[in-house]
Amino acid sequence: MKGVETTPYSSQPHYAFWRTGVANIKLGRQMFNQLVQMELSTPSPRISSIGSCFAQHVGKWLNNGGYKFNQSNLETSQIASFAFGNIYTPRTLLQWFDMTAENNPFDINSAIYFDNNKYYDLLRPTFNLQGYATQADLVSARVAASNEMRKTLLKTDLLIFTLGLTEVWKDKHNVYYPCCPGVIAGKFDNTVYTFHNFSYQEIYSDLEQIYTRLKSINSKIQLLLTVSPVPLTATMTDKHIMVANQYSKSLLRTVAGSLSDKYRGIEYFPSYELITVSDRQDFRFETNLRTVTPQAVDYVMQHFQSVINNTTDAKLNISSHHQSIEQNKSNDNDVVCEDELLEAANKLTKNQIPQVKLNISLFGDSHMGKLSSALSNIEIKHCGGMIMNGAGFAQHKFALCDSEYFVPLESAISRKLWSKIVTNLDAHKQDNTQQHSIIITNLGMQTHQTIYKFAEWLARIYPDGIEEISTKEFVDYFNDELIDQLTILLKLHNQGHKLIVVSDPPFCQYFQESEALTKLIYSYFLAMEYVCNQLGFIFFNAATIFDQEISDPESYLSKVEFADGHKDWMHGNEKYYHWLANKLMMLIQDK
Repeated sequence: MKGVETTPYSSQPHYAFWRTGVANIKLGRQMFNQLVQMELSTPSPRISSIGSCFAQHVGKWLNNGGYKFNQSNLETSQIASFAFGNIYTPRTLLQWFDMTAENNPFDINSAIYFDNNKYYDLLRPTFNLQGYATQADLVSARVAASNEMRKTLLKTDLLIFTLGLTEVWKDKHNVYYPCCPGVIAGKFDNTVYTFHNFSYQEIYSDLEQIYTRLKSINSKIQLLLTVSPVPLTATMTDKHIMVANQYSKSLLRTVAGSLSDKYRGIEYFPSYELITVSDRQDFRFETNLRTVTPQAVDYVMQHFQSVINNTTDAKLNISSHHQSIEQNKSNDNDVVCEDELLEAANKLTKNQIPQVKLNISLFGDSHMGKLSSALSNIEIKHCGGMIMNGAGFAQHKFALCDSEYFVPLESAISRKLWSKIVTNLDAHKQDNTQQHSIIITNLGMQTHQTIYKFAEWLARIYPDGIEEISTKEFVDYFNDELIDQLTILLKLHNQGHKLIVVSDPPFCQYFQESEALTKLIYSYFLAMEYVCNQLGFIFFNAATIFDQEISDPESYLSKVEFADGHKDWMHGNEKYYHWLANKLMMLIQDK
């Protein structure tokens, strides 16, 4: 037949072809048409979110965007609908349904770790890091979380479940854990815990059961499945991590697609595809090629926004994503991912302290971790680095201890990291060489949190206001709120170790959201310098010295931007920590 030849593809729309549907789209600047083919059953839905660490990005975006996001009343340290922490597999979520079910198929007294007269919940390793006084208290808290889940689901129109992993750890009683015991809480025992990699059928069956449970609680609820684009940190299979990751994500994606095709009440949202599709100049991952950038999260959620706006008159106020820093004073701009600690555990295993004593010990928050890397780059032998997040120190997630100075309570990894440092310090003590032991720390700094706490303290102590803040006010604040941190420093000093306390960097003055804090932060440093001098140890005011010496400060700034749109004014880049490492070595040599 003469004329234009046609094929079955000739009548397909533009989005059915890779060139017009993908290659011609300018990622980050254009939306994908017809990518999201779903309908919400309820206009202006009340939304709950659960799942892997990517679910926290989703929750933050929805909450900042002014949508009806259900926030847990039991878990207020994160933007979360449920007090479970991260849920990476459907099976671990099913256990929370089973926990308070009538036939009680789950042993509510299982997965509990007892240590130092405290009980720790291995099903929620990031919840109540200080532990519970009794097992009954822990069990009661679990029941409360499960009951809150059911109440929240009753007022949920749309539940977003972000699937993260297929790999999991379980015990002999088939209790499944959100992360490997021993990474955050508990202690690993290979006679108790075994590795399990869920199959397609297991994941499919678990999600079907979850959907059935949801409908039994709230017949109108809609389930939206997504797959986390965040790669596995590590694998317990014998496969290369890239192969294991692709297998895991492909399995989850296939199950989600199959269920959304089968059930009208289940939808699939392509966040995984939006992050992982190829791009010439990729903006979606940080330099570690694992952490999703804020720009990428916003790009994904703009597609989700288009779905909501098709069913509601509510419009998103884009500026609401960029709340003022005053409104985020308790926000660390971190997304909590338990599996990130696997990397720290791996380093801890491979980098054991040698038999010889090391004269330089570091401990503190992420600044000390970055300083440790800088010291290693200039071949300065030392031990330690980051022990806890800054929030861990600022929020007193530690306990004073005579034998070990203090005990970090943020995670099992934190305690292991600190124990290595204590071992090194004790080695100096045993042969009376403390004068050769130098401790570098930023304990008591954490100005991204302590400055706000200081402001709250001022408002409480001076309800009628104060005309001028002097060193006295800071010292009084230190005595009221930082006495435990100062006690730790004084104990180390009294044991004969040479102590150097390092200020935070000076970069608050270069960012719009933090520049108003500059004067207060610098006054904080001066007050801490006064206190350190009075107690007999060295304070290195890195901020002031940097300002005096460096003519191109902008080249030392961090380029990191957080999910809520704020810039990282708390840290510097590698160039800054290289400068700091060299300055501290000069200080040590001079002393």
